[in-house]
Amino acid sequence: MLNQIKPSSPPHQPREDAVDFLIGCHQGIRHFTAAAVNLAHAQGASDDEIRQAAAAVYRYYSVSMPLHEADEEDTVRPRLDPGAGERVRHALLAMADQHQGIFELVERLMPLLQLLQQNPGALAQVGGEMCSLTTALDEIYRAHLELEENVIFPAIRESLPESTRAEMLAEMQQRRKQG
Repeated sequence: MLNQIKPSSPPHQPREDAVDFLIGCHQGIRHFTAAAVNLAHAQGASDDEIRQAAAAVYRYYSVSMPLHEADEEDTVRPRLDPGAGERVRHALLAMADQHQGIFELVERLMPLLQLLQQNPGALAQVGGEMCSLTTALDEIYRAHLELEENVIFPAIRESLPESTRAEMLAEMQQRRKQG
């Protein structure tokens, strides 16, 4: 059971440029979203396993996820949007809309994660709601990550000069130091 819900740290890849950095963040999103889905279905897990998984997922969604959203909204979008063609501009608008949907789901999930940290036995009562929320979160993230990886990230490499990409990477790394 432990391997099913315990969210170990996602594998760390060396990050060569801004796009590699963002892809590394996407690995974390996939990892912790899967952990949240598994946690919702973890009846029969020990209280300690539930508590640890809930704490790790909560920490990810409260710390790392907002940093990644800031990377996309404050670092990527302002640099890519001005010269973007219609396809990329549409993808950037969709990205922002998806961020709002993700935020709303995570906002509803966070109190349940806090509850499970304090009272792992409550999983029996909140598991159904968690299942609905995490399934919806998984679905929106699948579409979101696919859009970014297939449209936005290639556009970063194709349309922004290396110096701009290096500036973006430095900005994202600085955000982590501050956050």
